[in-house]
Amino acid sequence: MFDTADARLVELDPVGAPPARPSPRPRTIAPGAAGSGLVLDGYILDAAGLAAIAGEDPRRGLAATLDSGLTKSGAEFLSHLNGDFALIWHDGRDGSCLLASDIMGQRSLYYAEAGGRLYAASQPSLLLGFRDVPDTPDAEALAYRLYDLQHLAPERTPYRHIRLLPPGHALIWRDGTTSIRPFWSPIPRRTIRFRHDSDYVDAARELLDRAVAARVPARGSFLCQLSAGLDSSAVATSAAQLADRPFHTITVRPDPTAIAAHDPTRHFVDAWQRVQPLLARYPQMTGHGVDARLPGLEEEEMGGLFWSRDWPTGSLHHHGWLYPPVWDLARQLDTHVILSGSVGNASFSHDGRWVLADAIRRGRMLQALACLNGPERRRDGLLRALWNNGVRPLLPFADRLGHRARAGLPANSWADFVSVRRDVADRLGLAAESGMPPARTGSRDLDRQIAAIEATRIRHATHSALKQRGGFEIRDPTADRALLDFCLAIPRDQYHRKGIDRYLARRMLAGRVPPAIANERRIAPGQPDWFAWADRRRDWIGVELARIEQSPLACAVLDVARMRQIYDDWPASAEEAGRPPRVHQLRHALGHGLRVGQMLARIEGRNE
Repeated sequence: MFDTADARLVELDPVGAPPARPSPRPRTIAPGAAGSGLVLDGYILDAAGLAAIAGEDPRRGLAATLDSGLTKSGAEFLSHLNGDFALIWHDGRDGSCLLASDIMGQRSLYYAEAGGRLYAASQPSLLLGFRDVPDTPDAEALAYRLYDLQHLAPERTPYRHIRLLPPGHALIWRDGTTSIRPFWSPIPRRTIRFRHDSDYVDAARELLDRAVAARVPARGSFLCQLSAGLDSSAVATSAAQLADRPFHTITVRPDPTAIAAHDPTRHFVDAWQRVQPLLARYPQMTGHGVDARLPGLEEEEMGGLFWSRDWPTGSLHHHGWLYPPVWDLARQLDTHVILSGSVGNASFSHDGRWVLADAIRRGRMLQALACLNGPERRRDGLLRALWNNGVRPLLPFADRLGHRARAGLPANSWADFVSVRRDVADRLGLAAESGMPPARTGSRDLDRQIAAIEATRIRHATHSALKQRGGFEIRDPTADRALLDFCLAIPRDQYHRKGIDRYLARRMLAGRVPPAIANERRIAPGQPDWFAWADRRRDWIGVELARIEQSPLACAVLDVARMRQIYDDWPASAEEAGRPPRVHQLRHALGHGLRVGQMLARIEGRNE
């Protein structure tokens, strides 16, 4: 809480079972230079380098460096920070306040302005502890979430008077006036070109190795996620190249009692078997294969994994598949640092599918023909691959809409799998949003990578508190700022060449992982046992859906009739459920819609 007279850090327990409006327990921030105050959550890398930039003695510590740098340069100093962090700095000279969070949303900050004061916290529910902060819901904000278009309205939250500070942005509050500006942008300011093709691979490897080394704890063991995909394998093998001690990996296996619902031409579910040759290659890795299990219904109650006043969890049980096995193993191993690679798809393992569009745009027909000699052509056929990745990205917005209208399709290809009322989607412009990235650079493939980064970082920001639940710290080297800057600045053909997608990542991993991993074109599906778990909870889903149908707030945003239709037309088998479009209708329109409806009903009940 900040006003022109004081600055306070508020302590609240976000995990327990607080009352609807808990009373905050404040403690005053210890003042720094000129009466300033600094609060830091997370970690910031290269303290010595920052001290040199700030003109500060590094022996005084990171807090003194940050205070000095911000005092001298203000928000401009943030452009030098790399790491996972959220910080609040109170300038004692003029009573102003600066808020900032890292570029990829690994830590997040929310704020509210009320009664001439600025309130800030790491979760919306903490701000609800202040009676000055209204708890008026903003149900339509969740429509953006269901369409996976939160990056179009990044500040909106489920509460009208609580805003998310977008990742990579700084908020400055001075004399009761708020201004927000970015201190990092994914739009590259330079282009990197090397003489030799192999130089890009060497540079990317070096940057990844540095990012991993900076995030490995100085002492003790750590845990690394390992899914047999490119990103987690890159992080794990980089750690193995650098680590001076043994460490552990975790591979989550599908529920052995469930039948997987997946497309074997696009997905693999045998990750544990696939990582065995990799584990054998690196004796410093101790691999753990952990079976996923359906979370108990107690996780649906207050204080449970799926009960939240901040944001609804994703599709029905995905977070129950993703996090509890990792937390449980980390607890058994007595480690709190977990390395992941969840930003890899937007950085070094970007697939480069729209390099074809760039080649067509520049008249490079031989390069375009080479791009078409890939898995998309074998899977979808030549004409469809040419249309999806070559022609469609180049069409003006109006032409794309006209083409879909003539084909009898909605403007947004995802509209059929979203449980948002059509009138709400039309009012917010979501139904007409094609999902195509805007043209901001000279490359459509770079535009697509930038859009992926923007969507990913908002998605991460809304789940940052969940990822740190239980005292564990998930560190992602693929979100490293220097690595991202490099990946955005190199030529596009480093990502797709001669029909090979993720070209940079595959070359980076050559020699570090078995060829079966480096050359795999399929991906892990993410909770392949989703339908078996949903089927076991079918009656419970019906009860929850009936409760949502009685919530005016939920019904004002959700197409509950469509959700009911999908529920009543329940598939007879996992095979049937796993085929498009049923898989999207069940997992997204029903599953994700149910989680949003639960939260809206919960908010409405609290406000009554």
